[in-house]
Amino acid sequence: MCKRLETTRTTLDRAIAELVGEGYLYSQKGSGTYVNDLKRVKMADTDVKNWGVIVPDVRESIYSGIIHGIEEYTANMNINVILCSSDGDSDKQKRHFKRLMMSNVSGIILVPTICKNAIDGSQLFKQLIDAKIPFVFCNRGVEGVEAPIVTSNDFYGGYIATRHLIHKGYRKIAYISSIRYKTSLERCQGYITALMEANIPINRKLIVLEEKKGRNLPGFDSMEKFFEIEPDLDAVFCFNDSLADGVWESAAKRGKKIPTDIGVIGYDNSPICETKTPKLTSISYQSVQIGMKAAEVLQKMIIRQYRSDFGLYLFQPEIVERESCTGPEKKGGN
Repeated sequence: MCKRLETTRTTLDRAIAELVGEGYLYSQKGSGTYVNDLKRVKMADTDVKNWGVIVPDVRESIYSGIIHGIEEYTANMNINVILCSSDGDSDKQKRHFKRLMMSNVSGIILVPTICKNAIDGSQLFKQLIDAKIPFVFCNRGVEGVEAPIVTSNDFYGGYIATRHLIHKGYRKIAYISSIRYKTSLERCQGYITALMEANIPINRKLIVLEEKKGRNLPGFDSMEKFFEIEPDLDAVFCFNDSLADGVWESAAKRGKKIPTDIGVIGYDNSPICETKTPKLTSISYQSVQIGMKAAEVLQKMIIRQYRSDFGLYLFQPEIVERESCTGPEKKGGN
C-alpha cells in the first residue's frame, strides 16, 4: 500500500488509525483490519461532504483569491475543503488525484497543470469520470476533457490594458509574458487588437514570451532588449504584476522615470501593486468571483441540478488604476 499510494509507513499507519476512529475501518485483535459496512457509515455522515481543491501555488494571489471564493461559498454548507498545491507539476497533480479519490471526495475544483502530452492529461481526468466524481476547471480547461470551465476573459484583459495605455498617450508599447501558453497568447491577442484598433503599427520585436528564468528579476532582460531595439519605448504591458519588478529595475538603470518616461500596467492586481513607487496600475482578474462561481457549479453537479449544454463561465476583468501609467511627459509646452 505504501508503494501504491507513494507514501511512508508512518503516514499510512496514521491514516488507517484515523479511518478506524471515523468508523470506516475496524480492527480485530489477532486477525487484522477490515472495511466496515460503508453503507451504514455513509448514512451517518450524509451531512458532511469533502471537496478537493487543486491549484498550482496557494501563495499566488490569483489562486488564493479562487480559494477564498470557494471558502466563501462553502462556509455554511457543512463542506470540508481539502486544499492541494500541484506546484505546476503534472506528476504531483496525479498524486493529489489519487489521494482525493481515496478520501471519498464529492467533487473537485482545480486549476489544471499545463500538460505537454494532451493524451496523458485527458486519461488522468478519465479516472474521475469513471469514478463519477464531478469536477470543475478554473482558469483553463484540458484538451479532450468535457467539464465546466470558470475563467476570466484574458483577451479582453489584454485589450483593456493596452487600450488604457493608448488613451493615456503612450504609443511605443511592449508586451512581456512569463510563459507561452493559452492565457499569455490570449492576452497578447488583446494587446495586438488594441494597437490595431488605434492604427498603431505592430512591432513584433516588442513582444516577448519569457520561457526561462534567468539570474535577473523577471522582466529585466526583456526590458533591456526593448530599450536596445526601440530607444523611444514609452510603455509596457506586463502579463503579471511580478514582471513589474524587472521593469522597474531596468528603467532605473537607464534613468527612465515611471510614469513620465515609461508607463507600466500589470495584471492580477496583486499585493505587489501597493509596494511599488509609484503604485502599479493593474488588471483585476476577479479571482474571488471565479472561485465562488466554480463552487456554485460544482454543488449543482453534486446534487444533480446542473443543467447546461455550454459549460463556460466567463468573468470580465477590470482596470484598477493607480499612478504607474498616468501619461508620458508632455514636451515642447504642448
